[in-house]
Amino acid sequence: MARPKVHDAALRAQLLTRARELLSSDGTDGVSLRVLARDCGTSTTAVYSLFGGKPELLGELLDEALRRFTAHVDAVRAEDDPVAALVRLAGAYRRAALAAPQLFDAMFGGALPPATAHAALRPLRELVQRGVARGSLRPDLDPATAALTLWATVHGWVSLQRRHLLPEGRDRLEDAVRGVLDGWRPA
Repeated sequence: MARPKVHDAALRAQLLTRARELLSSDGTDGVSLRVLARDCGTSTTAVYSLFGGKPELLGELLDEALRRFTAHVDAVRAEDDPVAALVRLAGAYRRAALAAPQLFDAMFGGALPPATAHAALRPLRELVQRGVARGSLRPDLDPATAALTLWATVHGWVSLQRRHLLPEGRDRLEDAVRGVLDGWRPA
């Protein structure tokens, strides 16, 4: 007779849900395998059996968070005008960051994996390329450098906003992005 499977897909889903809650409220340091197992009525052995350990569990949560974040940002790119879409993309990036700040910190804190950086820059680079191709942006503009500049602008602005370091009444992210983009318009 086959041994019943104790650590099944339902337990895996329950552990992921609770780990996501812990990560969302307390960051990566708040995801304790002992607490997670206790909260889900199981053992740490189950967590190790299903995920391999805390780094793999966090990796799976961050992969999921990145997919959600990317989907949130990707929804903006259908705009006909690539410059207007870049401004809207900045707003979508901010909304995604503010909606899940602990996940945002976990995704972009510490050593950023190259795959994460590539995923974050891809929509920006594609829109800059479209802007160059349509003549909305200078033909000599390097899309990779422009994408990195826009990301630094938006990410920095969001980081300042999240830490309440923007001057009162000065939340003008879209104006800042437009200012950068205006510098890249054809003469």
